[in-house]
Amino acid sequence: MRPLKLELQGFTAFRQFTTLDFSDLELFALVGPTGSGKSSLLDAMTFALYGYTERLGGSGLDALISQGERGLSVSLTFEVGGTTFRASRTKGRKQAENEVRFERLDEDGLWTNLSEGGMKGVNERIRTTLGLDFKSFTRSVMLPQGEFSRLLHGSGKDRQQLLGELTGLDHVQDMQRVASDRAKEFKHQTQTLNSLLDGEYAGVTPEALAELRAQRERTDDEAERLTDTREQLQAAQNRLRDLEKVWRAREDAARRVGALLARAAGVQEGAQRAARARRVAGVLPLLDAAERARIAQEREARELARAQAAADSAARAAERAAAALATAQAQEARIPELEARAETLREAEADAARLRRAGGTPQTTHPQPLPWDEDAHHAAREAAQKLEKLKLERVQLETQKTSLKAAQERFAAEERLQEAESAELERVLREGADAKADLQAAQKALDEARITAGLSSYRAHLHVGEDCPLCLQAVQALPDAPAADLRALEARVGALEATQDERRNRYSELRGQVKNRAAWLTEKRAENADWQEQLTQREADLRQLEANITGDPQTGALRLLAGLARRVRDAGPDPAGKRRETLAEIQALRQGVQGAQATLARAQGDQAAANATLAGAQGNARARDAEYREAHAALTAALDALGLDAAQARAAALPEQDIAALEDAARTHAAQLAQLQEALAELERQLGAAPFDPAELNQVSRDLTATDAALKETREQAGRLAEQERSARERLERKADIQAQAQAASRRLDTWQTLTNSLKANEFQQFLLAEVEAQLLTRAGLLLHEISDGRYRLSLDKGEYVVQDLWNAGEVRGVKTLSGGETFLASLSLAIALSDYLAGNRILGALFLDEGFGTLDPQALEAVAGALENLRTQGRMVGVVTHVESLSERLPSRLLVTKSVAGSSVQRFD
Repeated sequence: MRPLKLELQGFTAFRQFTTLDFSDLELFALVGPTGSGKSSLLDAMTFALYGYTERLGGSGLDALISQGERGLSVSLTFEVGGTTFRASRTKGRKQAENEVRFERLDEDGLWTNLSEGGMKGVNERIRTTLGLDFKSFTRSVMLPQGEFSRLLHGSGKDRQQLLGELTGLDHVQDMQRVASDRAKEFKHQTQTLNSLLDGEYAGVTPEALAELRAQRERTDDEAERLTDTREQLQAAQNRLRDLEKVWRAREDAARRVGALLARAAGVQEGAQRAARARRVAGVLPLLDAAERARIAQEREARELARAQAAADSAARAAERAAAALATAQAQEARIPELEARAETLREAEADAARLRRAGGTPQTTHPQPLPWDEDAHHAAREAAQKLEKLKLERVQLETQKTSLKAAQERFAAEERLQEAESAELERVLREGADAKADLQAAQKALDEARITAGLSSYRAHLHVGEDCPLCLQAVQALPDAPAADLRALEARVGALEATQDERRNRYSELRGQVKNRAAWLTEKRAENADWQEQLTQREADLRQLEANITGDPQTGALRLLAGLARRVRDAGPDPAGKRRETLAEIQALRQGVQGAQATLARAQGDQAAANATLAGAQGNARARDAEYREAHAALTAALDALGLDAAQARAAALPEQDIAALEDAARTHAAQLAQLQEALAELERQLGAAPFDPAELNQVSRDLTATDAALKETREQAGRLAEQERSARERLERKADIQAQAQAASRRLDTWQTLTNSLKANEFQQFLLAEVEAQLLTRAGLLLHEISDGRYRLSLDKGEYVVQDLWNAGEVRGVKTLSGGETFLASLSLAIALSDYLAGNRILGALFLDEGFGTLDPQALEAVAGALENLRTQGRMVGVVTHVESLSERLPSRLLVTKSVAGSSVQRFD
């Protein structure tokens, strides 16, 4: 996968629409101040592809939306296997605003939509196209530089743990844990089943089942015998109960005949009372009518008295209501005066509102107030605001001038420093050449002195005329004794070498500084010129705007406010409150008149109703008097005809239903007595001469009850035995099933226990990690050999990482002894090797290296830059995220991320 173009808007620091073209980039640096958004560009790529980011994962993604924006959009165009694809995502603050789109560029230059199947289907299609999931992508494309320094310097145990996390082999531990849990589960299941067989199913056998079947058959035979006995007892009981019914009916009839004969005297007396009541029955209505007439006469007299009192009270209330209405109408005459006062206060309230809107108070004053003009005040206030803004702009302009002056002074100082260091660079170059010549001469003298000294060491062994032990020729003359001082010559050579190294290092340092400062001076010279031009233009614009404003608009606005404030003060401190009080008083006066009119109407209506009620009561009283006199005369005539007074007539009287009841009782008594005597004779005939013995019926009933109980118990026992037989049969079948389950669980236990032991961390996982580590070291060693110009190679010695220095006769030393630059080269090789391993057989077209260079010295940075330049030959696009400006300037291209109030932006420099 190789990125081609990234487009984003509203994503973290990138508020505005931003486009980043990767199509022709090979090796570049991604630079910018902390918080400018460098990491956000990497997050935008993973979000476009997977909907995830390294820092947030897949939750809380609202934090990616720029502050104040409603949503974000990200689009990444990339190439896989020669085909161009584009993944786009939009996210809002609501779930319904989220969208993902995936497209492929055809040969005709048209985009084909591949977004079918919803968000889940699109995500799976993107993952399939890339061939990497989110975790593998971030580990193989965006390399976490610090992790590989830990891998390089850690112990064997730490390396295996970190490799397990980076390569995903930690899932082997999960597999071992699952296998262990399953083994424990089947062990528990086996123990449980065996305990069940040894305990609950220990006595479940075919012999026990046969014994239960025999007991059930014997119980069924006993139940049949008891059933026959019960049928015989039931027939005898039914015969005796029929005979008992006749005997009990004969006894009941004899008892009832005796009771009727005992009641005969009372029944006769009741018949006589009924006859007397029939004689006075005609007088009772007259007694009741006379009593009702008297009660009605007294009631109407009381109603007449109450009606008269009510009529008098209603007349007095009507007089009071008429007086109250006259008083309210006299107060109503003040309403026109109050309404005029309320209108005046309303105008004053409007002036107070205008004063508040204009920003003034009733205490605003000026020696020369002007009459209020709202348009003039608005124009003056706008002019004052513009003047204030121009003053602030003037202050900012002066600040910018000061900043420009400081920048120009710094630029001049840097120019002077550049001239000085350039001169020093020439001087150091000359001194270096002189030191080199002096060193060569001193080295030559030292070499000659060493040869001479070597020959002179054999002077004691030489004799004139004898053969030389070295050349085997005759000695003609003895050589002179050594005159040169070797120690002095060696000291001089060492001093000259130190001087030459110091000159060489100083030259390299000065050359880098002069080169970097020259680029900086060129850039700053153009920036300062543009800055000066912008300030000059702003100065001219500011003078033109200041000239457009005449007079003192602030004072004019204050004079207009003072005139309006004086009108408000003249109206009093609270015109709104006084107006509300006046309107309330007007409303109260009107409501008072309306209330008095309503009260008078109600009083007059109540008076008319009371007079009508009094007239009706008077007529009713006269009618009740006449009715009482008529009823009393009729009652007196009836009592005289019977020769009784009112008390005697009432004593003899009975209600009609009591009279009828006494007469019916006498007739019913005679009829019942005759009927019972006839029925008694019939029952004695049915009973005949055979005696009935209740004890015999009781004995038969007890025998039947005992037989029923025995039959019930026998049937229940038969049912229990049948149930026990069925349960025993089922338990026997269940026992066979449990035995089969126990055997199967035991076999599975063996399988999972074996897998658990095989997947232990000290066996299978260590084997896998050792294989991974060997492959990584092989790949990393080859890569390190390439990027270090054939100097270093990584290997494993006695469980520890070592590096072989091929430029120093293959010297082997531990990686912990490496310098900063060498450590970076080794960890970079491990990172890229792991990237290739995680990507499998896919050749990744891009790598992004995180910060890892801040603590390196200039020589180490030089080595790092050279190694990164060699990486271009591997066919990848390599992006380096760094804060080291000198390293970024060494790379062919730079992507500079800057931030401002409007949001971050990206500029490309080649």
